[in-house]
Amino acid sequence: MGTWDVGPFDNDTAADFCGSLDETPEAGRPGLVRDALVRVLDAEDPLDQHLAVEAVAAAALVAAQCPGGRPVTSAYGPDLPVPELPADLRDTAVRALDRITAPPSELRELWEETDRYLHWLRSLHLLRRVLTFPAARPVADSWARIDAWMRRHSPASYALLAPPADHAEVEAAQEAMGIRFPADLLESLACHNGITAWDNLVPGRPPMSVAGILGHWRMCVEIAGDDPDLTEASEWGDEPWWHPQWIPWAQSDGDSDVIDMREGPGQGRLGSAPHDDSGHFDDGWPCLATYLTAVADAFEHGSDVDGYVPFLTTEGTVWWDGSGTTDLNGEPLAPAPRSQGHAAAHRGGGEAFRSPGP
Repeated sequence: MGTWDVGPFDNDTAADFCGSLDETPEAGRPGLVRDALVRVLDAEDPLDQHLAVEAVAAAALVAAQCPGGRPVTSAYGPDLPVPELPADLRDTAVRALDRITAPPSELRELWEETDRYLHWLRSLHLLRRVLTFPAARPVADSWARIDAWMRRHSPASYALLAPPADHAEVEAAQEAMGIRFPADLLESLACHNGITAWDNLVPGRPPMSVAGILGHWRMCVEIAGDDPDLTEASEWGDEPWWHPQWIPWAQSDGDSDVIDMREGPGQGRLGSAPHDDSGHFDDGWPCLATYLTAVADAFEHGSDVDGYVPFLTTEGTVWWDGSGTTDLNGEPLAPAPRSQGHAAAHRGGGEAFRSPGP
């Protein structure tokens, strides 16, 4: 099998599979995608590499139709459009990817023998996380669920959530930045104007107040100035260090989580802008509403957010860490209790398939 890169279509077998899709009448293409995934689930050990490669390509086609999914632009992908795929294929694709990355799998073994193994594994991780994004619920609903959980189980953490932002302050910040905030950020600020002190209340960086958003944005714009090394994408397609159409909504130690408000299909997505590296969106979220939905689900159901789950410290405050963690600085951590009446929700992204890093 000729392979030239880690992408889902970067090999001869995947290209042949996409050619078969193009040759199949439109109504039959969803069935071909499903068959490629199911064959992996039904296969005997060890999993045949060719079956695995076709399933990875099929999973990429499913992910392309999910919120936050990347459109298929590879020259080796299908030339003809794939019709809307059934929603149940998301779970099928997740299970197929899990099968491919677990031994005994010929494809995994072949990649393990190369120096690109971690890059290949990360490419499948990014596919998988898109397939497991929850359906976004209204931001006010997600915050109401988070608030209710914290009031009951962690009053100390709940006390750190700031009251709603002042509408006039929000309008003034948007005017100063020359950016209209997306609806989900406006709705979030109408629930909580960030937090009153740094704490690990949510996975990732803590959300900022309106004043914090404006202050961090101004600082980054001033530092970047007109320097093309900081404001322009690299020749390899990397994001710039900073773009004035990014809204820094969360921040810690100079590193921020940003909302991309540039025109285009990615508008509203979440990404990261480190203080010492270029920005990136590969492991971000489709929108703030999706992220907050996942956080609320984690509190209520015990599911994870990018491999992190909520715990309670001995002081009764929330702390997010990897599943199975037992202590924080020598002090025991207790798994955060789930809301009564809720069964554990299957949302993927578990500890067994955490990203190996860039």
